[in-house]
Amino acid sequence: MKQTGFHVLLLSALAFCGASVAQSDLPMRGPDYFRDAKDLAATLGAAHAIRVECNGRGDQYWRRYMSDMLKYEAPNRGAVRSSLVEAFNEAFTSAGRIYQSCDNRAVEAEADFAVKGQEIATRMASHYFPQPPARND
Repeated sequence: MKQTGFHVLLLSALAFCGASVAQSDLPMRGPDYFRDAKDLAATLGAAHAIRVECNGRGDQYWRRYMSDMLKYEAPNRGAVRSSLVEAFNEAFTSAGRIYQSCDNRAVEAEADFAVKGQEIATRMASHYFPQPPARND
């Protein structure tokens, strides 16, 4: 699976987003950003369900990414944190019902979730670090 790129991007996005909260020159997080954060939490939850089905409860690989996300995006109790945790847990439960055995379909689905997560993390990172306009030299 091509998870390594997603992992690096997710950690980078989370680290930069968390660090950027204190920087006033960066854009505020709005509804689109929080929608993406919730979608990313759900994607991590679904991937975690498959990973646990395939590798057992001791494999907390995707849950650790969720934990990191919460540290940066919602470190305190409140509506945002609750929303992200709820999205993760609902997706975990739903994917657990769909992927009840570790077969090729489940493995492919986890890879698909990794791609989707990478796309969401890219959108989140671009919110804080938009590309400068192209120069016409």
